[in-house]
Amino acid sequence: MLNRDQQQLLGALGTGMASDALLDRLRRRGTLEGGRSSSRAGCWINYNRDAVRLEDHSEIYVALRAAGAESPTGGEQPWRRMKPTVVVKVTWAEAAAYGASLPPELRDELTTLDRAERDENQAWWNYSNERGGWPHRRRFNSDAEHQRVQAEWDIVYGKHIRALGALWERQKAAISRALPLTVDDEPVDLLELLDQQPAAQDAVASARAASTPVLQAAALQRTTGGARPPDTADGCLFTMRAADSAPGR
Repeated sequence: MLNRDQQQLLGALGTGMASDALLDRLRRRGTLEGGRSSSRAGCWINYNRDAVRLEDHSEIYVALRAAGAESPTGGEQPWRRMKPTVVVKVTWAEAAAYGASLPPELRDELTTLDRAERDENQAWWNYSNERGGWPHRRRFNSDAEHQRVQAEWDIVYGKHIRALGALWERQKAAISRALPLTVDDEPVDLLELLDQQPAAQDAVASARAASTPVLQAAALQRTTGGARPPDTADGCLFTMRAADSAPGR
């Protein structure tokens, strides 16, 4: 089970990488190393083949400012020997174990959306290569021909981008269900927190049986989330079909 901070860290990686982590695809990569900024002040997100970490670099930044105009190649430079504080850590094994506990239909949805995105990108790549790449990199016999090809290209590329945008929105919705604690709303009580976890029906029943009248009253008064909006037409350029009704990424 991943706690709130761990789920939010996975969510901060982006829907694509979070989906790969939950489906245990990141550990298969031969090399994986990178990072990105964090919304938390003084922090940075780093990841490698083993795990993703939220690191606090505040003390290093203070030491850098204190160094001022000191030569980067001379002096003691204590900030070079400092290591960031790991605030939150999630190993890819932990993420995969959590992903394995998700409902099968949700895992299938994430897999389908990931495949649809790869197919859409591959189809666009093939379309571009067949025509020699972007129009501004090609030679034309006349300006009129260039303008005609450019107009056709813009229309097709616009459809491709809209198709990807629809897939990303669907994947984002699926990830929010897979990582429910990334939602900003705080749970009303322990029962709601348990309700948000996958495969926890037994724990919910036990908690309800043992709960006090105060907790039961609070649970009855809690607000319910709105219904999920219906999926719109996919409108994908190459791969998505109107018959595909799986909820989104």
